[in-house]
Amino acid sequence: MQRAAILAVIFASVCAPAVARSKATEYLVAEQIAEACSGAGGQIDPAAVIEQDLTGDGKDDLIISHEGISCAAGGRSSFCGAQVCAFNVYVRRGALLELAKEMLGTMVSVDGSKVPSIRWYGHGGAKHLLRWDGSSFR
Repeated sequence: MQRAAILAVIFASVCAPAVARSKATEYLVAEQIAEACSGAGGQIDPAAVIEQDLTGDGKDDLIISHEGISCAAGGRSSFCGAQVCAFNVYVRRGALLELAKEMLGTMVSVDGSKVPSIRWYGHGGAKHLLRWDGSSFR
């Protein structure tokens, strides 16, 4: 009996979504997939959706990287080139997420500091960094 309970817990954790997203994030993710796949539908790798406080105000902001979008008709986002893809950075304003930056890159990541750095690789493998300065990303 104990073994069955352990297996049930493991199965539930594998099948459950990794992170619950806000309604604003779900809306923007669906919108970006629709645009990326010309309305044909698709999906996004959960790692390509980063909900984290990027401005240090205690509210979760958002990054959506087109690198993680796969279209139902085959292929990847139409916002990807040979080396890099578009990624969008949104800042939370009340219940809404407002587009703050549109960038090109691959392997987008965010560190865990109070006002974190957004890091990615650009064309030719160049390393880039973006950080909130109190009024905008620089």
